[in-house]
Amino acid sequence: MIMIDILIFNPNQMKKIFLLSVLSILTFSKGFAQSKKNKLKLTVSALPLFGSSGGFESGINGVVIKPSIGYFISDKTSIDLNLSYATLNDLTVGDIVSHYNSYAFIPTLRNNFVNIEKLRFFTEFGFGLGTIKYDAENSALRNEQHKNLSGGISILNIGIGGNYFFNEKFGLELIIPYLSAKNITSGNSSNLFSGIGPTIGLTYIIN
Repeated sequence: MIMIDILIFNPNQMKKIFLLSVLSILTFSKGFAQSKKNKLKLTVSALPLFGSSGGFESGINGVVIKPSIGYFISDKTSIDLNLSYATLNDLTVGDIVSHYNSYAFIPTLRNNFVNIEKLRFFTEFGFGLGTIKYDAENSALRNEQHKNLSGGISILNIGIGGNYFFNEKFGLELIIPYLSAKNITSGNSSNLFSGIGPTIGLTYIIN
């Protein structure tokens, strides 16, 4: 079984960073328009993947890139369609240095429980499906195990986050999600990765 924990900061560090970010944002008194029904938004965010097991080296071994488009079905609630691309290097599969690439589509429901001026705070829940492909760093060393580990995946995303808007169109987004990805077609590896991974991105209001 190959299992990856996404570990960016320890809990105490995360609490301090999050609280400092919130306090900094709240110092700005003037704000812009709140989120409104029928608005469209485009977001591009990224998450570095840190290794933490004997199956791969320590440090930043990969990245997740997540473009998404969202539509507000009410002033506080949006449906976001997320595309996700992930790559992870320095894996060991059958004593062969390997990597994987994965793609996923994750519909997400998001609720802005704070929706005031420049500031939004939200919770979100998403579930989606995708594919993953393992391969050897040296293609000549590719073996049957790489094929057996590859297949379909499911991804669960439960998170809390916030937006800070610099003007009426552009904003910064920070999400602290719990992510769980499972291989649903391979009996050789069910848990791909799980854990908390802070994600940062930019948001643009289209209309």
